[in-house]
Amino acid sequence: MTTTWQTERRGRILVAAREALEEQEYESVQMRDVAQRAGVALGTLYRCFTSKEHLYAAVLSDWAAGAAAVAGADHGTPEARMRARIHGVIAAYGRLPQFYRAHVTLQSSADPNARALLTEFGRTARASLAAEVAVLGAASAEDAATMLWALITSRLSHAIYRGGSLDEIHRIADEFVDLLVPRLRDEQVDAR
Repeated sequence: MTTTWQTERRGRILVAAREALEEQEYESVQMRDVAQRAGVALGTLYRCFTSKEHLYAAVLSDWAAGAAAVAGADHGTPEARMRARIHGVIAAYGRLPQFYRAHVTLQSSADPNARALLTEFGRTARASLAAEVAVLGAASAEDAATMLWALITSRLSHAIYRGGSLDEIHRIADEFVDLLVPRLRDEQVDAR
């Protein structure tokens, strides 16, 4: 059972780690600096998080949960909600590309705690996209979300690592949604 002060301490560590990643690349972040910024001993930090990878998988999950809550606002139709969510994801990583680079780096983590958090991160991201087009039925919505998530991440990699354009990602994502629009509209009519 986690006490209130343990939860508060964990929160301070996550905030300190996030701030450090906002200021520098993942590879440059030192755990001792995060501990100092959070006002905890280095050993305490490692009692909360088994590794730097575990800590930053938690940071990314926490960051994404906050962004998802903002993107979850009602935007009307499934089409509009899907567009708002995907443009929110693209814009968030565009503002903080070091978060995307950290996410890519963490994909090869050997830490089982980090891997579990990243697996849940991906599952949650796809589920939030699928929820926006649930009117298609569970299987089709999951397929659309998986394809769109793959499209977004592959194009983000191109943009962030090779100097591609974020505008191009927005355009391609919109093209993908445009392919879904006839089915979304048909399903909405059938649902009435």
